[in-house]
Amino acid sequence: MALMDFTTLTEPDPPEVTVRADAVSDEKLTLRLTDLTLTDVSFLPSSAAAVPVGIVSMLLSKPAASAVRQFFEDRTLDLPIDQLLRTSFPAGDTEVKVRLDRPELGSHNGMLMISGTVSVS
Repeated sequence: MALMDFTTLTEPDPPEVTVRADAVSDEKLTLRLTDLTLTDVSFLPSSAAAVPVGIVSMLLSKPAASAVRQFFEDRTLDLPIDQLLRTSFPAGDTEVKVRLDRPELGSHNGMLMISGTVSVS
């Protein structure tokens, strides 16, 4: 345990995060964080030495939540998806390779859909 230890609580717990799929390629899916519901970040003292600082940290709970939201909103994250777009399987003495070429993003009944041209070799 550190000299000054704090337990962090968020409201809501966990924070609600909304992302949008921005782009897809053969190697990655790009997600953009469009909304972060976070109204409060509380720092509760977990050690005796942290108690005096705990009062000040309680005053910072709303500004801390606002700073976290501003920092993360509209950020992008690239997720590698190389293995999701290619696969292979044995068929007798041959290995069949299936690949999704020219992937495109779309949606179907509110769900993310990745479509494209399938190449089989």
